[in-house]
Amino acid sequence: MKNIKKLSMSALLLTGLIVGPVAFANEKTKDEGWNVPNIALGNGLTEAEKTKTTDILTKDLAKVNALKGTDVTKNNQFVVDGNDLVKYVTDVPEFTPNSKAYSSALIARTKEGTGVDVEIVTPENITARTEAMYRSAAITSGVYDAYIRIGSVRTMDGSGALAGIYKIYDEVDPASDQQDQKSRDEKREVAQDQMKVVSSIDEANKDKKDYSSENMLVMLADIQLELQKINEKLQKMSEDQKVQEVTKVVTDQIDKNGMTNAISGDQKTQIINNMVSFSSTDAINDKEMTKQLTGFKDDLMQNGKEFKDNLLSDENVAKAKSGISGFWQGIKDFFSNIFK
Repeated sequence: MKNIKKLSMSALLLTGLIVGPVAFANEKTKDEGWNVPNIALGNGLTEAEKTKTTDILTKDLAKVNALKGTDVTKNNQFVVDGNDLVKYVTDVPEFTPNSKAYSSALIARTKEGTGVDVEIVTPENITARTEAMYRSAAITSGVYDAYIRIGSVRTMDGSGALAGIYKIYDEVDPASDQQDQKSRDEKREVAQDQMKVVSSIDEANKDKKDYSSENMLVMLADIQLELQKINEKLQKMSEDQKVQEVTKVVTDQIDKNGMTNAISGDQKTQIINNMVSFSSTDAINDKEMTKQLTGFKDDLMQNGKEFKDNLLSDENVAKAKSGISGFWQGIKDFFSNIFK
């Protein structure tokens, strides 16, 4: 495992309010509900499979350093169904309210600043989503500082577990109001669009030795971080100017990360559109997301099982070897003993 990390949710006291179908929090503190691990189980599982899945997800939690202080002998449980798959997993349009979920997830909060760590405990049964993909989606959607386990007793693509991550977040730490919910939905849509693009590029390059999905995710993190740096400039631009500036950043990072031959023109357009959407969410101003993305990127560059530093520009090779990536270095040493 690399960098063990935590789910940092809002620190607000939330008022009770119902707007349309969305129920918001009622005087809920940020720690309420996170004092024990939270598990989301697929509704397609039999009772015996639910028990087995829970056992798989909770095995040896007491040995996880990042969870010291968390009562791992107990857990809250939620069920993911077809409605959740439709709501949360928008990169798979085939889901309907009648769809069944099987892959499952556990989330436990860790200390502030530790980032997001994902461990797939049944890798042989999760076919379409990697640990790095879950981490990237969680961070982009606004889920910070968490230790997440993914598991399935059946061979599945892993969508049920992804829906479970989002559902736990909404159930344990509900949006404070309609605007907060809108913000969450927008960030999740960006995250799911990214998942779709990465899956498409992964599939197109699956037989190429000089390609890694981890490199692609590092590139996407680089793009988001660069856009955050120039946010003030972007906000003063017209939409056409913004698209041009985002295109420039995307093109530059594709080149720096050695992805030119891996990405088609259509896929590049999808990335540009996704990043234009990202720049329109409040994530563009989120300093915590900057920390989480930087830590995620640095971890993959240093410790990624499939990361290929031979694809990088000289500048990025130096970063990969040194572990230096902008402002993260200032706090990196403090967390040097955290692993994924």
